[in-house]
Amino acid sequence: MEQVSVHVTAWYQDLDNVREWFPAASGQKILSEREIESDLRALRSALNETEINRYRALCRDTAALMTQVLSAARSDDSEFDVAAKLTAGAIAQGGEVLVALVSGDSRAAARHPLPTAAPLGGKAMAVLCVRRHGLIANITRWVRFGAPTPQELSGEDDILAVEADILAAIRPGGVLGELLPVIQGSYPEHGFDAGEWSLHHQGGIAGYNGRDPRLTPGATDLFQLNQAFAFNPSAARDGLAFKVEDTMLLTESGDFEVLTFDPLWPSNLVNGLPRPAVLQR
Repeated sequence: MEQVSVHVTAWYQDLDNVREWFPAASGQKILSEREIESDLRALRSALNETEINRYRALCRDTAALMTQVLSAARSDDSEFDVAAKLTAGAIAQGGEVLVALVSGDSRAAARHPLPTAAPLGGKAMAVLCVRRHGLIANITRWVRFGAPTPQELSGEDDILAVEADILAAIRPGGVLGELLPVIQGSYPEHGFDAGEWSLHHQGGIAGYNGRDPRLTPGATDLFQLNQAFAFNPSAARDGLAFKVEDTMLLTESGDFEVLTFDPLWPSNLVNGLPRPAVLQR
């Protein structure tokens, strides 16, 4: 059995200067985290049973919180109001809020909307990223006050179709970066501008980082069973904004499980998966 040595340092010492507090390493090459980053990701990416159970619990709690807050929201509530309730609720559940975004219809064009004092208006989007036990749940939901237009309903269906194309392209042993051409082709195929993929990140592998890693050109991380994902295609059309995001698990059977599914939130089946509809108020 290998021995582990504990080195106590003062709070003001430079931890990166390893040779100062661990002289025995003076003749060794000290690897930076960046040099072994991909190896570390591969080791933590396939989740074990304990991790999966913790993730399910976190994602259920986060999804239920989103349902609770948006079900009680009013059109004259401010973005600040909704973000505050989501944040307080997540903390009460033992979570650490990494991202809490809200945009009312006056700021629908914002892809990553930090909340403001603006009212929700006719339609609003809320985004939560919550960490607990190291794992991070990612979720986006929409609420609408009033009747939808045909353009809204069409766009909501089409953004789910883009997401469906992404999920259909994931197979164990595949490479993350190979999804990018799929996404680039999917937007125009479903009636969105071909450049939409470049206007906001598209998500990626999930787990112990918000994206672990984010999908970028040339990403070499492999898809594995028991691996989590959170993709978030977003687009604008006819002056309207559309986005979908859930945390999912690629299970042992090769199927996806929507971890952030809440049975109280309205949903529709897309390729056998429950996908979130807009909450109609």
